[in-house]
Amino acid sequence: MTTNKPAAIVQRMFSAFEERDLEKLLATVHPDSQWTYVGANPRPAKGTYVGRNNVRRFLERILANLDITSHEAREFVTENDTVVVFGYESGTVNATGEPFRNEWVQKYVVRDGLITEMEEYNIQIPRT
Repeated sequence: MTTNKPAAIVQRMFSAFEERDLEKLLATVHPDSQWTYVGANPRPAKGTYVGRNNVRRFLERILANLDITSHEAREFVTENDTVVVFGYESGTVNATGEPFRNEWVQKYVVRDGLITEMEEYNIQIPRT
């Protein structure tokens, strides 16, 4: 597997997320994938989601709770089957109407053409 292939799979997953196409996104996720989230989106939270169905529920909650108007992966760093992505997102929290902006780093492990692990750490940046 070339070092570009894992990054291409992660980029395809990001494109599907930005299109809000969960089926297309989940096609990049291994059935036994484990996703870990630590962050503030829209409030401090930590969770681990194992399996494609739980990853779906996690993503559905994000899309239901947030109106994401900007989502940008700024930098991809790839080594073997691991891809680390630095980026940000902004938008509005649906329940409160409050704007948010988060800076994040995400680590993906890609094996046999599917994402087997994702870890995200994000922090909410105060609006000025």
